[in-house]
Amino acid sequence: MNIYFGEKLKELRLGKKLTQEKLAEFLGVSFQSISKWERGDTYPDITMLPDIASYFNVSIDDLLGINKAKNEEEIRKRIREYDNLTDDRLIEEQTYELIEKYPNDFRIQLRYMGFLVFYNKIDDNASKILSIYENIQQNCTVDSIRICAKRYYIHFYELLSKRDDSVFTFDDCEKIIKEMPRMRDGREMYCFSYPADHPERDEVIREAIEEEVFLLENTLDHYYFWDERFSLEYKIEILERIIDNLNFLYDDGNYSRMWRKIMYCHGHLGHFYFKNGDIEKSLLNLRKCAELADKFDALDRITVLHSTLFEGKKFDKQCLGSNYVAKSQIKSLMTERYPLSDEFKNTDEFRKIIEMLS
Repeated sequence: MNIYFGEKLKELRLGKKLTQEKLAEFLGVSFQSISKWERGDTYPDITMLPDIASYFNVSIDDLLGINKAKNEEEIRKRIREYDNLTDDRLIEEQTYELIEKYPNDFRIQLRYMGFLVFYNKIDDNASKILSIYENIQQNCTVDSIRICAKRYYIHFYELLSKRDDSVFTFDDCEKIIKEMPRMRDGREMYCFSYPADHPERDEVIREAIEEEVFLLENTLDHYYFWDERFSLEYKIEILERIIDNLNFLYDDGNYSRMWRKIMYCHGHLGHFYFKNGDIEKSLLNLRKCAELADKFDALDRITVLHSTLFEGKKFDKQCLGSNYVAKSQIKSLMTERYPLSDEFKNTDEFRKIIEMLS
């Protein structure tokens, strides 16, 4: 368990409007010792704790920040659990519970803001989204949280600017986009700064490569898949190229973080080929999608990659959501979301594919 002695000591000292020198004089130590304690470089002798606690009229547990440490452990545990949720009802329930219990924690505020934006809660909560965003930008010192809040706010502005009666325009959105750092300023670009003998160097570099793959595939997907300027034939070609690229990068058949991407690419291809009148290729890709879903669900939670690029890298499939079951998601995609004809769904070939997902 972490302790927060230095942070707590500084808080108590400033609360009494004491300088480090004055506190050092009272405790009979040098002011350099106080400085080191507050920075967390060293700790006082255990025999001094009762005197320090008595001077500030707090318990030793409070002085050591034990209560804060326990609270921090609980928050981190709840955030890990929250980030693994895939069920919309549970996400909504947990979001409101967390923000009520930890209203001042920036990590929780960020997730609350993301929930309001991405789960279509903006109509009744626009002012709340703005308030959370401004609070994070003005008071949070963690860059990753501040930048993520900007991402959510860009999406919020984008949604508003698309409405016919909106007073917002893309110009409002563009101002925030231009404030964002370029990808080369992200931590992935500095993975090679790790010394060659650092125990985490290989893992950090492989994580960076996978993050870049994730960004590339998402950019291609969103650009070509959703843009109506591109023809159906062109979208089919792009999806096939994405699949070829993923098979090249993950040549052992374990797609790591890209499992959902490869399944959906085959599913979307099946849908597109159906729209294009090529029933044989439609069934081929829908069947491949179902096979991959079955393979994913059969994986152990922790697997080791043996592809050329990622040899030895561990993959925890719960990073896609601890409740994520691929077969049920893909079955819903094929039977409910894709606009396939009843005639097509009643063929023996399609029925067999659905049976694989049951």
